[in-house]
Amino acid sequence: MFSIIGPGGVGGVLAVLAKKSGLDVEVVATPATAAVINERGLELSSAQFGNAVVRVDARTEPSPGSSIIIATKSYSLPDIEDTVARSRPKEVLTLFNGLAHVERVHELPAPRVTCGSIRIVAERVAPGKILHHSTFTVVEVEDAAADWEVTGMLTQSGIEVQLGGGEMDVLWRKLRFLAPMALLTASTGLPLGPACQGGDALIAEVAAIASASGLLTQPEQIKASLAKVAPDSSSSLARDVESGSRTELDALGYDLIRRGQAAGIPVPALEAAVNRIEARVASC
Repeated sequence: MFSIIGPGGVGGVLAVLAKKSGLDVEVVATPATAAVINERGLELSSAQFGNAVVRVDARTEPSPGSSIIIATKSYSLPDIEDTVARSRPKEVLTLFNGLAHVERVHELPAPRVTCGSIRIVAERVAPGKILHHSTFTVVEVEDAAADWEVTGMLTQSGIEVQLGGGEMDVLWRKLRFLAPMALLTASTGLPLGPACQGGDALIAEVAAIASASGLLTQPEQIKASLAKVAPDSSSSLARDVESGSRTELDALGYDLIRRGQAAGIPVPALEAAVNRIEARVASC
């Protein structure tokens, strides 16, 4: 049994694809969301995989002994770790953004635990209804998880799975791209293209912190990655700021600032972006 905690943008896509592939999968959600999914199914509109509605069992706790993928935001971990522990899982794969969660994730009581990453643009527009905007879905896991059940499940579901060295390599490869995209769009309120104008200093700081942390990164690498994204794209951080929802600013902003300061790297552009985002949040 595979349990996907959080049938939102990420988890919803994964659950639909797994179910369509004939896998034994369930989703774990709040009571209200679980009730909607059990009544109406899980609906996906995807630029990559097309449209589908599947019937998938929705629960409020994972089935005992299941292999778990946690697809919530990282700030939800304190609220769900007891639930995960009670299920005595076989494996746990988290798909959180950032790095600050790693130590706490590895305190989860499972024989095999790892932190991976996912590249996808998707959102939950209503309980049980998922819009998948991107034509790509790529999950990256550390080499040590190559033969895990969750890795096989993702591959069997038709998702591209990449192996990426160690766990921190995997997380940094996403963060060095995601943090500039998120912070620039959320701090300016602009789409990615115009938001990147004047973003060179922030990008250089992120590259320096990534390099100091062990993943050698040039600013040009980050700029090239950002240039591949449609210029009218936004970020989940920007959408959360605009809607007044809880944000991942600690994982994508403050944690980078702390890491930069610990490495002796000045981070004025990161600090300025975070301050602008805090001001936007306060004004909502």
